[in-house]
This record gives sequence, structure tokens and C-alpha cells, in this order.
Amino acid sequence: MTRLRHRPALDVRVEIRGELPREDAEYARARALDTATVLGPDAHALRLRLTRSRDRSVTRPALAQADVELADVGPVRVQLATGTARESVDLVLGTLAGRAGRLREQGDIGFAVAYESAYRPQFADRPLAQRRIARHKAVVLARRTPEQAALELLALDRRFHLFADAATGRDSLVHRCSPSGTVELCTVGTGAVPTLDLAEAARLLWITGRPFVDYTDPGDGRARVLYRRFDGHYGLIAPVSDG
Repeated sequence: MTRLRHRPALDVRVEIRGELPREDAEYARARALDTATVLGPDAHALRLRLTRSRDRSVTRPALAQADVELADVGPVRVQLATGTARESVDLVLGTLAGRAGRLREQGDIGFAVAYESAYRPQFADRPLAQRRIARHKAVVLARRTPEQAALELLALDRRFHLFADAATGRDSLVHRCSPSGTVELCTVGTGAVPTLDLAEAARLLWITGRPFVDYTDPGDGRARVLYRRFDGHYGLIAPVSDG
């Protein structure tokens, strides 16, 4: 893994994962620095990560992720994939700059971005017998209203966003609905989230082909999210108590 760093007034970091021609790496760094100049004085810590997949089942192997922190707004993220590294860099940085501008001007990015992007990264076609839970993530859920959670879902370019309802304290989740692009709310204890064990959730994820399954754990009654990773494995998110 190679890291290319440059530190102007805005902290800019470019991270390269996998094999990539030196010219493409330098192009990514130059474009990131150019983008930093137009993001404005309220932008902090721009990061661009470029990954080249070796999996032959992936037709768009150049994955780019760009993150920036905006003062009084919070983190903004875009993640896209195309056939070439330069195309991914141009697309992800242009989308990030446009999204940051809309957040400043209107306070939200509009629900139009809830539609699944044609350039969303692909899942590697890993055989079922080889799949495993490659990441277990324990999180303390932030208290949010459903409206706040929906805006964070879109700003962070996620398929789902787990949070604690500000009014009830219940584990809740907002997610994108394909192909309509609408955002739906699910809350533990309301009947909208099934009670499953991990094996049942994994089977449901495999049968449905969905990118994730949200469920209630029968042991502690709290939410869980089992999701597909782009490398073909699974990830598991479980909430924990604060302190």
C-alpha cells in the first residue's frame, strides 16, 4: 500500500491500495489538490482513497472514495467505481464538490441522491462456501431524529444508517429503497424488524441477494445489521451501551 500526502491549508491525503501505474497515482494526487482549492475555507481533512480490484468478476475494478469534513455540517462521503482509475477519481471528486456545495447552500443534498448510483461499487462474486464475517463492528449509536438520520445517510453515501431514536431511545435504521430511491425507517420492537439469529440472517442475506439484512438479536433484543462487503465477504454491526 502506497500513501501519497501533501499538506496545504486543507489537509489532503491520497491513499493508493493495490497495483496502480505511477502516472495514475500522481493524477489522483493532483486532482485531489485541485479539488481542495474549490471546497472553501470551511472544509477540513480531504481524503481520497483509490483501490484497484483484482477480482475478475468485477467489471468496474477502479474504486474511489472521497471524504471531507465541513464545518457546521459534518462529514460528507462519496464512493464510486468505474473501469479506470482516472475516471473514478474525476467522478468521485466532482460529485463530492457538488454535494458539499449543495449542503452549504440548502442544508441538505436532496433525496434525488437516494437513487442507487450507476457507478456504485460492485460486490465480488465470491463462492458461498468461502464467505465469512470479515469484520465485526461494535458501535455506540448516536441519538438522532429520523430526519437527521436520513440526511446523514445521504451525506455519507450509505445504503443504511443505524441510530438511536432521539425520542424513544430505540435502535432504529434508515435505508435506501431500490429502485424507488425513497428512504425507509425501521425500528426495533415495532414488528418492522424480524427477530433472527446470525445463521438465519446469513441465510436470508444469501437467499434475497440484498446488500444487507437488519434484524433483532434474540439474546439482547437489540438491532443487528449483517451486510455484504465489496470483497464478497460479510460484515456485522452490533450496537453497544455507552460506558
